[in-house]
Amino acid sequence: MAIKTPVDARLAIEGGAPVRSADDPLPEIFPRDVPQESFDNIHEVLEKGLSSGYLPRFEQEFAEVNGAKYCVSLANCTATLHTIVAAMDIGPGKEVIVNPITDLGSVAGIMAQGAIPVFPDVDIRTGNVTAETIEKVISPRTAAIICVHWYGLLCPLDDIVALAQKHNILLIEDVCQAPLAKYKGRNAGTLGDVGAFSFDAEKHLSGGHGGALLTDNKDIADRVYLFGVMRGGVPVERYGRKHVRFGLNMRFGELEAAFVLGMLHILEEQNQRRRETTAALSQRIEEDIPGLIPPYIPEGGDHIYWYYHLRVDPDAFTCGLWELSDALMAEGLKAEPGPWQLVPDSHTFLHTKTTVAGESHWPWDHPMNEFAKDIEYSADMVPIAKEHVDTTIRWNWTDKYTDQDVEDMATILAKVTDRYRA
Repeated sequence: MAIKTPVDARLAIEGGAPVRSADDPLPEIFPRDVPQESFDNIHEVLEKGLSSGYLPRFEQEFAEVNGAKYCVSLANCTATLHTIVAAMDIGPGKEVIVNPITDLGSVAGIMAQGAIPVFPDVDIRTGNVTAETIEKVISPRTAAIICVHWYGLLCPLDDIVALAQKHNILLIEDVCQAPLAKYKGRNAGTLGDVGAFSFDAEKHLSGGHGGALLTDNKDIADRVYLFGVMRGGVPVERYGRKHVRFGLNMRFGELEAAFVLGMLHILEEQNQRRRETTAALSQRIEEDIPGLIPPYIPEGGDHIYWYYHLRVDPDAFTCGLWELSDALMAEGLKAEPGPWQLVPDSHTFLHTKTTVAGESHWPWDHPMNEFAKDIEYSADMVPIAKEHVDTTIRWNWTDKYTDQDVEDMATILAKVTDRYRA
């Protein structure tokens, strides 16, 4: 079915009528759809106190739903990733491989613990790392791989898992944008050694705040619990406790656990709605809008669309990416590039190697990190990732989109690209 031409074909940015006006905007993530169960759970916590048992209940159910043995809930995903790195004693003298297209939360714990972040390049189609790109940057110092399922699109895990096992490297899945997504029938976060999740307010599985990890490895679960929940302390009879190692308070709250437990029960339905509506939009683009490339999903993978992203053929249009974005915005579609998400380029403290720990150049000035002193972080180290962000627009997706909303998005994309088509 061909996309309908708007009555006013002039772009809104040039004085025409927008496809979706400020009086009739496309839905956004907020306000969240919250089930009555979440309200009832919070009411019970407030009545019974903060020892009502929702924290262990949530951990048990979250582990069971995902097919994992152990769950430890923590303050947020940044804290979860930090806690894993710290608990596994990854520090000076070690490297951690992490996606170049991600967020500070994926790299913060690496540097806080004195290890060195290393960035592989990506698959141009997905913006995600692959076993091939990871293998190129593995060294004898590589202690862990943080595999980020960016956009909500799963990385090709079979080959990455095999590569990590071949080199005996800890594989951490960053599942902040992909809870309950599946890879060949298994849930994201359960294929590596440990998976890290986010329950922040805007995420698929919202607790207002929070995070958790899943693992089948009891040693990992115990070490994480000791560092991030017990702050390194162990009980000692007729004494109190002794702190057998340094730790931090990374605990999750009872109220948040009560809230997110209710949200967990509607998540799969929401994820399926995201898959259906994005599939409809991708089909319209493939059929009717040349020059735009919908998301590519590797075989056996899954995508639950934290972001919906489109790659733009720069030769197909007479305008640049930001000009295209401005025109889409004016029509009511908040699609824009995300250059700041290219970490080696946007995180300028990596360039100066300062401000991580006071006036030092931590962790690059640690004697055990002598090998890293000459590393120069920049977009040049990941040229394919740079090309990906320079030719991609994306916007947050919500399960609240109706079929009409999807139709209007297709109309907006067609209207703007027709105007700028080379």
